[in-house]
Amino acid sequence: MHDLVEELVKHYKDLRRHLTRELRDAEHAADIAQSSFERVYAHALALKALPPEADNSGSTIGSPRALLFRAARNLCIDAARHRQVVQEWGRERSHIDAAVAAPSSEYIMAQRQVLERVVQTIEKLPPRRREVFLLFKAYGYTHAEIAARLGITEMAVAKHLVRAVLDCAKTLAELRTHLIEPQQPSLRPSFVSSLAEENC
Repeated sequence: MHDLVEELVKHYKDLRRHLTRELRDAEHAADIAQSSFERVYAHALALKALPPEADNSGSTIGSPRALLFRAARNLCIDAARHRQVVQEWGRERSHIDAAVAAPSSEYIMAQRQVLERVVQTIEKLPPRRREVFLLFKAYGYTHAEIAARLGITEMAVAKHLVRAVLDCAKTLAELRTHLIEPQQPSLRPSFVSSLAEENC
């Protein structure tokens, strides 16, 4: 066993150099080389533990170097397959996430309808109320600036804003339940009907 360890150690550096060339990643090469050494050593221990009456035809390691390099090759193949599976899963997941994150055309249309209704509501406001509301919400004027610009008191500005906000909130409340909230995907009619038939 001691001779085997010495021989494995002797070939370990060669294996690590070979793997570094092949993988172009010194750290990954070192990991594979270490794992290969451990595998071959564990295999040798398992062979040594076989009882004398067992079939010992394959109980000796003919070429430790060849076994070490073969173990490394198998580990590289396993790592490449694992990396491929992870990458494919990542690609599929990104497509799923993008599909889930993207709003549906129905939702976009609903948002446009909401915007149109809000604009209509603002256009229907009394002229002074609409002007105060737009100066405050669209242009960012303060109460004092609006009062000075329109020649009214700040209290009047506040009242116009409250009423305008209430009018818009009323419109939004009417639309919220069937337009603003994103619709959950519904079951296909054929699927629903087939379930109904099964339950009859």
